[in-house]
Amino acid sequence: MPIDLPEGVYSGFSIYGDDVIVPGVSSLGEHWSSPRLKPVSKKLTNYTFMLQLEGECSFRINGIEEDLTNGSLLLISTGSIMERLDQKFSYNHSLWIGFSMRHALQDEPELLEAWEDFTYAKQQFMPKHKSLLKTIVNEHASPGRFSEKIASAAFQAFIYSIQELVHESPTVSAIPLELTQNPTVLLAIDLFEREYGDHWDLKKLAERLAVSESKLTKAFRTATGESPMASLWKIRLIKGYELLVSSSMNITQIAMLVGFQSSQSFATAFKRSFRATPRDVKTGNVQQVEPREFLKSHIEKDSIHSHV
Repeated sequence: MPIDLPEGVYSGFSIYGDDVIVPGVSSLGEHWSSPRLKPVSKKLTNYTFMLQLEGECSFRINGIEEDLTNGSLLLISTGSIMERLDQKFSYNHSLWIGFSMRHALQDEPELLEAWEDFTYAKQQFMPKHKSLLKTIVNEHASPGRFSEKIASAAFQAFIYSIQELVHESPTVSAIPLELTQNPTVLLAIDLFEREYGDHWDLKKLAERLAVSESKLTKAFRTATGESPMASLWKIRLIKGYELLVSSSMNITQIAMLVGFQSSQSFATAFKRSFRATPRDVKTGNVQQVEPREFLKSHIEKDSIHSHV
């Protein structure tokens, strides 16, 4: 199958065509690119979703120039002419996926109507977009026994999650706009999202990001209103919730995987945050929630700081 993005926009890990186990998807990837790449132009053969994690690139979509910066996304329809114009920094890290809308929504024909006149949309990303996209990519990069089911479920959820972009419904990111304007905070959050199970403290994080502890703390306070470790604490709980719902692992395995020292400490923090025990969520005895939105609405900052 053809590549869905202009060749030369990216380089690095990717999966195409028959290697992709999700119906309707012909390309997946997580890419770093170099400013040495030449500007290119290509007519897209599929719908394309790009999520910019770092760097900044300029594009022209059907003659309209757009910049894709830290924390922003592009959703572009099939048949669009996409041109890569320039890259501002010496790196460009993005997640992307190309998919057939007609195939993806073949069992939901009424949803296809919203896409008839759609060209493209650009906005700040919602955490769920990044989480779902990474789940799909990771299940292909390290396939396991349940990878096909997990990837397919994540892809279906992904398609539903981007309907709001097509309908142009207003969305408010759970991540403050200031975060996307601070590369240090964005890098830290992305690091937490990928390595939430590791032992992190302020000193180790500051060394990893090559900044002082005071500067890192100040950046987080300005961007998120909380400390770096408080942000990590929330991400661990969110990942734990997602695994309780989607995986076959037991509660102890999940607790250890997301960075808690014991199932007891995980259960205590989880119940205080989600107003339910991990077992209740695992067995379906309580109504499921969107964990990021729930924490945003129900956890007070003082409660977060006291448990870091």
